[in-house]
Amino acid sequence: MKKTGLLRQLVRWGLYPLSWAWIVFGISWFLRMDMDERPAWFLIPLPILLTCLVIERVLPMERRWSMTWRNLLPDIVYIGLSSAALGLMSAVLAMVSIGISGQADGPARSWPLWLQLPVLFLVFEFINYHIHRAMHELRGPFGRVLWNIHAAHHLPRGLYLLMHAVGHPLNTMIIQALAIILPIWIMGYTPEAVLVFLVVNAFHGIISHFNADMRMGWANYLFIGPELHRYHHSADVTEAMNYGATLSVWDQLFGTFVYRPENRPKELGTDPQAALPDYRQVFTVLSLPFRRG
Repeated sequence: MKKTGLLRQLVRWGLYPLSWAWIVFGISWFLRMDMDERPAWFLIPLPILLTCLVIERVLPMERRWSMTWRNLLPDIVYIGLSSAALGLMSAVLAMVSIGISGQADGPARSWPLWLQLPVLFLVFEFINYHIHRAMHELRGPFGRVLWNIHAAHHLPRGLYLLMHAVGHPLNTMIIQALAIILPIWIMGYTPEAVLVFLVVNAFHGIISHFNADMRMGWANYLFIGPELHRYHHSADVTEAMNYGATLSVWDQLFGTFVYRPENRPKELGTDPQAALPDYRQVFTVLSLPFRRG
């Protein structure tokens, strides 16, 4: 019991800073080495993903939110038909992002790295925030289509690491094209800046869906992590906010910031009154954006 309690404390307060230490080390190593930087966006966060997978199974925050055998097959189908395709697309686009950053000649090309990085993150988050918020809150026919594209990611009534990879292919296409590829092309960020951005973005995408009691403390006022993102997946639409992907600053500025460190949502998923198909009906869910009415 004492060992379990000690491990929980280490996960709660130590895992986040230790993960950041690894991220900083990995990025520094890749930047120092004379080698292709494009695989780094995946290779650096990979040990964190594997570690979190083990912790999530051994010390889940809420067992009712964990991946179940009943959901395993739908998850595999989503990952195989949608998320794996999205992962491949993301990998290609991530590599393209770094590739075009080596050729693009925008205003940010001559900026120092310390200036490129905050601008890159803030511009990405500004675009992503408004697209993401529109997917949830925009009304009318166009808003309904956007929600139907995004709904697949919210249908599960749990929250676990693999859910980060579950979603509709159109969702990733929209975010990647409008919030990542286009700004990089226009601004002309250096490959080093894009590398840092992609690695940190991947890292926070992983931990935001982490079903463990990992605390970030004051860092929640800068970054999106599990304490904030689990509220985004709340079935209660009045608290299902926190639209940021990596940074929480726009949520704070636009009044959609929900941070309750000692509490957690009662239920996750979508409103039962929304009449959406069951998460396990994969092809029905993927066809939602193409339906009329």
